[in-house]
Amino acid sequence: MQTRKEYIIQFVALSFGEHKYEFKVNDKFFEHLDYSEIKQGDITVNLNLLKQSSMMVLQFDISGTVKMTCDLCATEFDLPIEGNYKLIVKVGGADDNKEDDDIITIAANEHQLDLAQYIYEYITLSLPIKREHPLDKKGKPTCDKEMLKKVKKFLIKEEKKEENTDPRWDGLKNIKLN
Repeated sequence: MQTRKEYIIQFVALSFGEHKYEFKVNDKFFEHLDYSEIKQGDITVNLNLLKQSSMMVLQFDISGTVKMTCDLCATEFDLPIEGNYKLIVKVGGADDNKEDDDIITIAANEHQLDLAQYIYEYITLSLPIKREHPLDKKGKPTCDKEMLKKVKKFLIKEEKKEENTDPRWDGLKNIKLN
């Protein structure tokens, strides 16, 4: 991921205590990511950074919309997303290789923190597994009806299979227990 200065925090100059930041994430952010399934979006990331003597606690609040392809009708739509994520940054500690995605360790001589990769990961985590057009007021999908007709036309219908059972066991089905 290409480092961009608007997502870098110079934490050495910060005083102890709470600091608030707001980042705007738009199409320009995603165009640098070749591997991203998100290509367009309008997202606000509010960051609450609590600086302490040997660590920082970062609380990310993400909200906005991203352009996604509907899983049902295969047309693009604006998908609203939101999420809250916490990241703990230990400064100057030994990297003990514990597997924890919410805690990172940086060297004592570091003076800045690049948040672009974390912002991208948290936006991706905010995406739902099933991506569909939102429902209307009546509870019906707002998908492209023409595309749904085309998709339905090519669906393979599952045939019901007759159950072949061993006739010797059919008598057991009639036994009533208690």
